[in-house]
Amino acid sequence: MLNGILTRVVRRETHSPRTALAVGALVLTAAAATYVGIELVLHLTRSQPLLVAPGDAAKWLGDVPALGSAGAAGALVIGVLGLVLVGLAIAPGRRSKHQLTDGPYAVVADNGVIASAVAERVRRELDVSRGAVVVGIGHRSADVTVRPEPGQQIDAGYVREIAAAELSSYGLSPTVRARARIQRPTSNGGQE
Repeated sequence: MLNGILTRVVRRETHSPRTALAVGALVLTAAAATYVGIELVLHLTRSQPLLVAPGDAAKWLGDVPALGSAGAAGALVIGVLGLVLVGLAIAPGRRSKHQLTDGPYAVVADNGVIASAVAERVRRELDVSRGAVVVGIGHRSADVTVRPEPGQQIDAGYVREIAAAELSSYGLSPTVRARARIQRPTSNGGQE
C-alpha cells in the first residue's frame, strides 16, 4: 500500500508527539537538580541556604515515615503523578484524524470531515432536514444521532447500516464501528 516514508508521514499526522510533555518534565528535573546543586555549593562554602540546608532536608526525608497520614498523603500524590507520567509516556497520543486506505496515496482526513460526510449521507437517505443528523467520530466508533420530525418513523438499525456503509466506503484505518440513536420528540416539546 504505502512505502516506508509515507507510512511514517501518516503516523506523524495521526499521532500527537509527546514533545511538550517531555520538555516540561526535563525542565522541572533540570530545575530541581540545579537547586540541589546550589544548596550543596552553599553548604560547602558554609553560606546560608536558599531554602533548606542539605542536612536538614535529609533529616526531614528520614522522618517522613514517622509523619503518618501526612507522609502517606504526600507519597500517594507523588505516586499518582509518577503513574500519570508513565501512562503518558507509554500510551500513544492520538489526533482526531483517520487514514483513508483506499488507493495508492497517503490520505489523512480529520474526524470532523468524516462526520460531516456521514451526516450528509444519512440525512439524504432518510430525507430529514439539515441539522436533524448529528455525527460524532471517535478513534474506533461513530455515534449517529437522528432527530426525526414528529410522526416520522426511523429505524435505528437502518441508520446504523447507512452509516456503516458510508464509513466502510472510506476504508478508514483503524476501522470505525457505527452506533445509531433516534431521539424522539416528547410531549412537552423536548427530545427524549
